[in-house]
Amino acid sequence: MGTRSDFFSFTTAKVIIAIESGWYERINQTRLYQYAFDHIGFECFDENAGYYISENAVKPQAVEPIDDLLHKITASGVELRVTPNLHPLRDAVLSSTLDDFSIIRFRNAAPHL
Repeated sequence: MGTRSDFFSFTTAKVIIAIESGWYERINQTRLYQYAFDHIGFECFDENAGYYISENAVKPQAVEPIDDLLHKITASGVELRVTPNLHPLRDAVLSSTLDDFSIIRFRNAAPHL
């Protein structure tokens, strides 16, 4: 069974994001928008992933485009890992002692090889 050090021993990053190589260009070409909201009316949906939800429609206080998303990710001190297929990593994480991870978008992964 893997431990945190199995995944983080060769990095100083506190956060690692792993993506499939098939998504690299899509992410690189995507313009993401950051919405800023008043925190009132939101509740934590997934603390580890940082997802908050509101049961009511909420108007954003600001909307800002984020260009060059891959640069923004890596410049923030996050380690970005690119792999041909996420299944082996997911299997290793799920069978490890890690308890602070998110794989909420795994349904977009390529089929298991």
